[in-house]
Amino acid sequence: MRYFLNFDTTDIQTLKTDTIIVGAGIAGLSAALQLTNLGIKPIVISKKNVGKSNSFWAQGGIAAAIGKDDNTNLHFQDTLKAGKGLCIEENVRILVEEGLERVIDLINIGVPFDKDKDGYIKLTKEGAHSKNRVLHVKDKTGYEIGKTLINLLKTREITLLDNYYLEEILTEDNRFIGVIITNCNEKILIKAKSIIIATGGYSGLFKRNTAAYKVSGDIISAAFRAGCILKDMEFIQFHPTAINLPEKPAWLISEAVRGEGAILIDEEGKRFIDELKPRDEVAKAIFQKELEGKKVYLDISPLLKKGIDFKERFPNVFNILKEFGLENETKIPVSPAAHYSIGGIQASINGKTDIDGIFAIGESSCTGVHGANRLASNSLLECIVSGYKVAYTIYQYNMYRHIKEDIKIKNIIKGDKIEKPEREKILDRLKDIMWKKVGLIRSEKSLKEALEEVLSIRDHLNRFENGRYLKDLINLSQAIIISALNRKESRGVHYREDYPTEDNNYKKHTILDNRFNIKLV
Repeated sequence: MRYFLNFDTTDIQTLKTDTIIVGAGIAGLSAALQLTNLGIKPIVISKKNVGKSNSFWAQGGIAAAIGKDDNTNLHFQDTLKAGKGLCIEENVRILVEEGLERVIDLINIGVPFDKDKDGYIKLTKEGAHSKNRVLHVKDKTGYEIGKTLINLLKTREITLLDNYYLEEILTEDNRFIGVIITNCNEKILIKAKSIIIATGGYSGLFKRNTAAYKVSGDIISAAFRAGCILKDMEFIQFHPTAINLPEKPAWLISEAVRGEGAILIDEEGKRFIDELKPRDEVAKAIFQKELEGKKVYLDISPLLKKGIDFKERFPNVFNILKEFGLENETKIPVSPAAHYSIGGIQASINGKTDIDGIFAIGESSCTGVHGANRLASNSLLECIVSGYKVAYTIYQYNMYRHIKEDIKIKNIIKGDKIEKPEREKILDRLKDIMWKKVGLIRSEKSLKEALEEVLSIRDHLNRFENGRYLKDLINLSQAIIISALNRKESRGVHYREDYPTEDNNYKKHTILDNRFNIKLV
């Protein structure tokens, strides 16, 4: 295994712990909480301040079949239908059934879900759900769940290292032994028995995206270099309704806004799609309008006519609209943006990967619960279910493992240093390639062009000693492109204009190793 290291390893600070958690979103914090319940004191590493992850930004809510007219079987069926034939049914069953228990746990630990005047939890409906089953805290559900977990963890024995980047996952004989992290001022070697990767997905690779700052998928790529298998990387969900203004960020407008009654219209004021269809269908319908040269708007006037106080129900969205000068508008310009990574590190429902001691949960992982298209508000559910389950798996794993003491690391040959302006220029170019040629609508021509350009960037980067981050993003981009080229059909969020229909020969999962060997299983 090669390591992208460029420093003297003879004099480096060293820490030891049983378990490392990389990522401090809801999946990582859920795992940390349960590990402390089991007597394990993890080290949690975050490349930014806690509370800045994708899951903390989740607006809409968390899905669970707690309604009187609902049940887990209906939730199961809705998830399978959205997944377009690629869901692993056993894992989906665990998600919806154990997810119901975990949501009740959230209620019991004090997450302040919205309630009606009689004290019952309010449930809203989102795309492709057959029932109202989405619990929410206004439009800041992820933030409130995360804040509750953080407050609980303040009383527990964990070590938090925020604003540290993970540079390298160290393995020996197909087994995890430690990591190297940096905060630019110092580097630390952490020796451990196990690691949980909970760093979110890779939608940040695309120019127009809804990802939190610094969420790019680089740790997925580091795990890939360490030997983990990647799965279904071609499946990236594009959220239909992100604000569409020139030179402005693609801020997401929660699907819950449509769930409460908002409609999609073109510039002539005509509806053109059932707003609560699966996200892939809605996103493609909007994109098609844009190809026709028409703008698309989210019309919130039907919601207002129902007597819903928009500012009260959706305070985050209202504040974003205010920031953009749209607070008095009822028609909000929207367009799709890369939002959620369905693919990721191949993992079992318990988080186990193909490398002993490396576990992956949440959006970093691919367990088959989402198939080819994620059902709305199942993502936060996956975070809390996978965080809970991985803790018990690691508890058992750690019992029979020891920390490796004599870790030897070889330095690589030093080269030129890439400066920040050029690094940012290359990153912008990469994101532009991914958005234009590997985005919502793909073809063999666009994908091959993208692959050629991405590989040319890699050739340029090879002479730099400090290009680890960019090289990891290049590897990840290559994995996505190769996977999309290999799937000669359209299914769920993967759309090929040269193969516009589903093909049962591809009703399989894409598997990719770190030599970029690919197969369908």
